[in-house]
Amino acid sequence: MEWDLLEKTTFWIDNIELTDADLGRVAAAAAAALELPAREVMVVDVRPGLVAFDILRRRVRAEAVAGKEKEILRRLAELPGVTLKPGAAVHSEGVLGLIALEPEEAARVLKETVTLARDISRAVARRAIVFASGAEVIAGKIKDTNSPYIIAALEKAGYQARFGGILEDDAVAAANRLEGALEEGYGLIITTGGVGAEDKDFSIEAILRLDPEACTPWILKFKPDYHRHHKEGVRIAVGRVGLAYLVALPGPHEEARLGCDRLLSGLEQGLEKDALAEYIAGALRERWRSVMKEGGHEHGIPGHCR
Repeated sequence: MEWDLLEKTTFWIDNIELTDADLGRVAAAAAAALELPAREVMVVDVRPGLVAFDILRRRVRAEAVAGKEKEILRRLAELPGVTLKPGAAVHSEGVLGLIALEPEEAARVLKETVTLARDISRAVARRAIVFASGAEVIAGKIKDTNSPYIIAALEKAGYQARFGGILEDDAVAAANRLEGALEEGYGLIITTGGVGAEDKDFSIEAILRLDPEACTPWILKFKPDYHRHHKEGVRIAVGRVGLAYLVALPGPHEEARLGCDRLLSGLEQGLEKDALAEYIAGALRERWRSVMKEGGHEHGIPGHCR
């Protein structure tokens, strides 16, 4: 289990004296006690009776931090030029404060934390929010039939779901709305529409702003004409930020229904991000193959992620 240090990356030791000590070895000893590479811990301050360290990463393994005070002090005491006086102790704020726990207490805290994290993860995973997109929906020219269907399907599958509103045809504005949903603790964030080739379609780009490694498989590909079509085709997206999935589905109702049903099936199977994206995209491509075959065309259907 990993903990986010939330900018509280410094810890210090009091009642310690250094005399011609090698600060590199001092930092490396503290790093080893915390099961970190030597390069990720550095000494940032040395004063009479005090040495301060900084961890050069945002996240740490909980098991490697909690209850490690005695191990840190033991390793430092073995170094030439380091003297620990009576009462030497490790101090910090935030998560790193757990270094000072006794090993038995640390084990109890870790066990409780794992249980709490599991409960939180399950609760977040079952909170869903659905966004429509497009100026046409905002203006009332097009009825949003997708959101009611998706919300009903989510609730039937055991999710707590609600409508989040309509996203503007702007990547930054849409990304800000999705980020707000992340901050509110939604574990499944779905958009419909805005995945096509027009210059007003930005749902894919919005998700990529939040997860640059989102999987964005093509559903259809064609050569842009730069009149109506400014992109190479139609894609969906599945991104992951922390505990949450962000999913961009097509706007046409039949495709949104198919994508939603496939999404829920894939989540039930426990598919990870890339596999889930391809699982959804595969069904949508197959639908388009059938449509195009009926119309005498069988081209432009890709079969790969991104």
